[in-house]
Amino acid sequence: MAKCPKCKTEVTKPAKSWKYGIFTVKMYRCPCGNQFREYFKGDKLSFILSAHDGGLGPRMKAKK
Repeated sequence: MAKCPKCKTEVTKPAKSWKYGIFTVKMYRCPCGNQFREYFKGDKLSFILSAHDGGLGPRMKAKK
């Protein structure tokens, strides 16, 4: 289970996952409108990119 870096809500299911070089990437969409990605090397979490701190470019609007 992933935790949103913006509001700390636990997001259970990734919206999308894919391989990127040596990483497995899991993308999550939080109800607060934040989108973030977890990058895993094997089973170990390497880093997180989040839209709320500018890591993913423009922020997406929350769905109503």
